[in-house]
Amino acid sequence: MIRNLYTILVFLFASSIFADSAGIQTVGYKLENIEKGWNRLELEDDLLMNMSSINTYIRVNLIDSTNDTLEVPFIIESSKKLDSTVRIPVEIINKTTKDGRKYYTLVADSTQIISNLEFSFTGRNSLGKASLEGSNNQTDWFMISDSLLLGERHNSHQKISSRTIYDLQTLYKYYRLSLEDSKSELKSVFYEKIFSTNPKYKKVHINHLKYRTDEEKHRTIYRFGLNGRLPIHYMMIDIKSKFDYSRDANLFALTDSFQTDKGIKYNYKLIETFKLSSLDSTNFTFSFPYHYQYYKLVIENGNDPPLKIRRMNAYRHEYILKARFDEVGEGFIQIANTGSCPYYDIEKFKSRIPNAMNEMKIGKKLVVEISKEEVEPLVTNKLWLWLVMMVAVIVIGYFSLKMLKEEKKK
Repeated sequence: MIRNLYTILVFLFASSIFADSAGIQTVGYKLENIEKGWNRLELEDDLLMNMSSINTYIRVNLIDSTNDTLEVPFIIESSKKLDSTVRIPVEIINKTTKDGRKYYTLVADSTQIISNLEFSFTGRNSLGKASLEGSNNQTDWFMISDSLLLGERHNSHQKISSRTIYDLQTLYKYYRLSLEDSKSELKSVFYEKIFSTNPKYKKVHINHLKYRTDEEKHRTIYRFGLNGRLPIHYMMIDIKSKFDYSRDANLFALTDSFQTDKGIKYNYKLIETFKLSSLDSTNFTFSFPYHYQYYKLVIENGNDPPLKIRRMNAYRHEYILKARFDEVGEGFIQIANTGSCPYYDIEKFKSRIPNAMNEMKIGKKLVVEISKEEVEPLVTNKLWLWLVMMVAVIVIGYFSLKMLKEEKKK
């Protein structure tokens, strides 16, 4: 008994030594067709297969003309985001001065409800209070707000005053801004327009779709695999059965397997629960972020005959990596199946990222070494290990004392 416990203790120490390096799989590629400024790269299956999820370790680096390695900031955008916001300029069609006030007439899209209006001014005087009116014919004006307070900010070249009015929810063709006469001039006006787009999916190839019916538990189990570890975000299930049905279904992913005395034991993780119904669509969307290679679909039949699936199609989101290269040089991307994705300031300024940008390409595969410091471990300290070892020591001590007492009795 004591010898076995000592063996376990030694194994724990060995695990602590090799845990940081074991299981960390890395892959790297050279990036080609890079230009200075913003560049985009679509993450294809070959790249995603090396990641446990889209939030896993990714780094983009640039080697500049002085052979310095620079970290390149990037973001990853998914096609699951259906709405995009665009800043639309508003035309200034008239400017007048009357009774010590300046009036600016603006024309906007009369079919678009405007939520936010952003005014920008240039000048040396503060602006103070202002009012905003709306009209559809430039004759009848309706007050939107008469207590706007416009502010100002400074830079090394000039004083710039600006103000954004939020939550207007107005629907006018014309707007009129009035403010006290000053040396400040209205430079530009913008409003935000939200465009809704359908999500973009990439088809994922399904291999060896097999099924069996568990008569005892009244359910049918469909098993299938992908070409590698990939997520599933959308499924189209073609039911062959012609009768009406309404069945609960569960989608599982294979997490790991291990050998036992009774054979191989498989562990599955539940991804989604949904219902198959002849009265509704059998197309389903999922938000589970992790990547797996093998899946199973379990359909609860109850006392009804089993459902037969003619075919099944799986899809994933489209992922676009957008990176900003501030220098010219050779670019590289490295990916690991563990660790965390970095966070950069550009996450806070997505609306300023241009829509049109250069398209990068994946070049030759590289041998990549990632240090332990780069990949953050799942547990950043060894507290759990020390606790286990303390328990092991206590157990060993307990059995040692017990055996000594038994020997003394003999």
